[in-house]
Order: sequence, then C-alpha cells, then structure tokens
Amino acid sequence: MKLNATTWIIVTLAVTAWVFILPVKTVACILVMQLILLLYIKRSKTMLAAIGGLCVFTGMMIALQLLFGSPLDVSLFGGLRMLVMTLAFLCMLATTKIQSIAKALVDRFHLPVEYAFMLTTALRFVPNFLEDSTVTLDAQSCRGYSNRGNVCKRLWSYLVVIRPLVMRAVAKSETLALSMELRGFGANTYKNMPKDPFHGADIVVLAIVVILSTYPFWIRRVPALLPFF
Repeated sequence: MKLNATTWIIVTLAVTAWVFILPVKTVACILVMQLILLLYIKRSKTMLAAIGGLCVFTGMMIALQLLFGSPLDVSLFGGLRMLVMTLAFLCMLATTKIQSIAKALVDRFHLPVEYAFMLTTALRFVPNFLEDSTVTLDAQSCRGYSNRGNVCKRLWSYLVVIRPLVMRAVAKSETLALSMELRGFGANTYKNMPKDPFHGADIVVLAIVVILSTYPFWIRRVPALLPFF
C-alpha cells in the first residue's frame, strides 16, 4: 500500500502527538506495527543496526530516568514514547523518497524551500551516516583496529573511527553545497517534479489519524451519548 508523501508527514506528526494522548497499550501496539512495517519494507543490516541503536539509546534514557529517581512505570513509558516517535520518522524515510517529502513540505505545507531542503537533508544524513560508520569501521578493522579493554580504552580507540567519519561527512557537505550552486538551487527547485495526488488508501489512513487524534474527546462523549440510542 503506497501512501502519499503528505500522508506520511501527517501520520508522522500525528504519532508524535498520539504518544501523549493514547493509552500505553495503544502506544505499544503502534510500536509493534512500526517494527513489522520496517522489517517488511527493508530487512537489511543497516535497518537492523538503526533499530538496535534506537533501542540501546532508549534503554540508556530509561536507566538515566531511574537513576534520577523516576518511578519504573514512568521511565518505561517515557522510553516507549521516545522510541515510537523516532521509529515514526524512520518509517517515513524507509517508505518515501526524500524529494517527495521536500515537495510536499513546500507545496502542501507552504514551507520555504530552504527550510524544507535543510530538514530533508538532515533526515537523509542519518542513514548515510550509519552506512559510512559501517564502512569506516570495516576499513579501520582491516588496518588493525581493535575495540578491546575497559570503557576508557574503548572510547579512546574509537577515535580512529570518528576522525575519518567526521572528515567524510564534511567532504560530503562541501560536495553537496557545490552541487546545489551548480544546479541553481532556488524557489523553482521542486516545481518540475511530478504531482503526487491522493488515493483511496491516503483517505482511509487520514480518517484513522483523525479518529485516533480525537481519542480524548470521543472517549468521554461516546459513553455519555449511548443512553440516548
């Protein structure tokens, strides 16, 4: 089921709001659906590494909340919220082209071209950075890199991976800036792209978004209206 880029943006923004208004069980169901969708779309080492990294970061956030005296249920629900929100953006990136997202932001949401390009470039940078980190780590391992010892030694030895990774990112940013200048980046950048109309699946998904987004309202109103029927 292919969805419009505008639909994916609305769903992603809605998910970031749902984690604060929906019950814990519903948020957990959304998490399971996100994991199934990601593994169905792209079951690769990069995707598994991204999901694993997000899970590790979530565990660290939960541990920090427990360390500072937060209750266990509050810490777990906070970690669940953050994981669902980050996976929502990952789902959007895995199913929608970056150019389509930028065009939808400009055409549908009337965001300036410069801001839309910065946002989509930042989103595209995450998977590219993960791929570069894997390549750099393999290259340094072939040169004798070993990540052994205590925590301090491991962090110090990891500098041989971070330095070329940062230099590679800087070189890519300079190449991107030069390419934008040569291609005449401006207000008409996304004008020549084909239009992406809404389909039946988009309408169904947007209807579900409206229903879940208004959950706090109708969960109180519907039981009060039942005696009248």
